[in-house]
Amino acid sequence: MEVLVPKKNVIMDATMLSSLMSCGRYHDIRFNHRLVSTRGRSNSLEVGSLIHKVFEVFYKAQIDGHTRGVSIGSALTAGQMFILGCPKCANFIESHHVMDPREDVGMEHTCNELCRTKPECGHEVDEYPGVTNTPEISQGYVTGWRFALETCEKYFDFYKNDAFIPLACEQVKGEVIYEDDEIRILWKAKLDLIIDTNQIGIVSMDHKTFKQRRDKSTLSNQFMGQCILLKSRNVIVNKIGLQTTLKIDERLTREMVSFSADRLDEWQSTTLPYYAYKYIQFSETGYWPPDYTHCESMYGPCAYKQVCEADRGMREEVLRNNYAVVPLWDPRNKEDE
Repeated sequence: MEVLVPKKNVIMDATMLSSLMSCGRYHDIRFNHRLVSTRGRSNSLEVGSLIHKVFEVFYKAQIDGHTRGVSIGSALTAGQMFILGCPKCANFIESHHVMDPREDVGMEHTCNELCRTKPECGHEVDEYPGVTNTPEISQGYVTGWRFALETCEKYFDFYKNDAFIPLACEQVKGEVIYEDDEIRILWKAKLDLIIDTNQIGIVSMDHKTFKQRRDKSTLSNQFMGQCILLKSRNVIVNKIGLQTTLKIDERLTREMVSFSADRLDEWQSTTLPYYAYKYIQFSETGYWPPDYTHCESMYGPCAYKQVCEADRGMREEVLRNNYAVVPLWDPRNKEDE
């Protein structure tokens, strides 16, 4: 009699895949142990998240039928709250109150009115976290939140004649995009904005903030994954420059990134499953090998460089003293590849 072996399910998004491609140890610490630096998010990530939140509220208001003026006002108000932080959702920790003593001896817990499973404000957990590494006024290479909000205001004026139709904003999509006799891969992505261009159909528009002018590479797991999910071959990159020395028309540009059908097929049918099998191999052996060619990048050193530089017997202490456990990774969390 034939023995059927169940398929292994692998769930991935662009952030997880890119980290796995770059360094197994990085992926293990960030996603399996869920450790991040206690110094908080970088200035670049905070400013990028702030602008993303402003755009999210603006485009959602537009989709809901509000006027442009009301949409802009709501968006900038949300930006201010993001900066200050919401006391109810920032650093929210779920808690449960046991009322039935039988729950202490193994009975499944049933939530009651004293349990706190979500913030009272109605926001997602840490939706408005406040900024810790972003000053009000820009200082050298550090971008200030006032400059970021002024850039958003100029963005709304610069693109006041946009002709595309926004269809969905900050939408999470998931689909099984590869399957063979042994594995099944569910690809998940959070799309900043889905638009109907009236010219090239329905595509993803991805907001990217940057401090240096550079072309966006087509070698992007994020963009290829978005194309697969939307059955498209194009992504529009909505670039928002944060350079104080450039005029606004030089800082705001939109770039089309296009893929051939063969490029997308290679990524979906060959590249992605190769790394999915690697992921299974690392998981089953428990060894996530480091890759020392990715310790430095144009953005600075790897967040876990000091862990690799420590002796094996000292790494647990380095992790304990410099990193904190965060919630399980979710595609809705906004991080660059």
